Amino acid sequence: MALAVALVVVAAAIVRVFVYPASAPAGSSDAVVVLAGDAEARLPVAVRLAAAGAGVLAVSVDDGEDNAPARALCDHPGDLEVHCFTAARSDTRAEARALGRLIDEQQWDTVAVVTNSYHVARAGVLVGRCTDASIRMVDARSDMPVRRWVVAIAREIGGLVVAAARRSC
Repeated sequence: MALAVALVVVAAAIVRVFVYPASAPAGSSDAVVVLAGDAEARLPVAVRLAAAGAGVLAVSVDDGEDNAPARALCDHPGDLEVHCFTAARSDTRAEARALGRLIDEQQWDTVAVVTNSYHVARAGVLVGRCTDASIRMVDARSDMPVRRWVVAIAREIGGLVVAAARRSC
């Protein structure tokens, strides 16, 4: 019985952290940032928030087909003020470092960061370590098959363990 209760508690915690994370409203942010990857889910949320708010969007640009819409936005920003940045490597820690530098350069005090729900916890930890600005994590819901959710959650749990062990930016 105790094992069953423990499994239910762990499952509930996993669902709460990775499927339905605590997500802050973008509020009055100086900029909205969209992290690289899964632009199909992330980019529409970030563009909508930027257009409804400060009109400033920062786009993390990376290679790969799933990032093509983000690269296209950098080339044709429309009515938004768009700042495109590229991390030294294709990982969240490097992306957080590059974003921290951009936040400092632009002197933004409050930033809304858009990423997939399964990525909110780890990205929030890493970005928060690389800037003194107030960070509001916003989740972009993604329609994914269960198998992809399992893989993404397993990867994020591993990433959180690494983030806990490496406390630097």
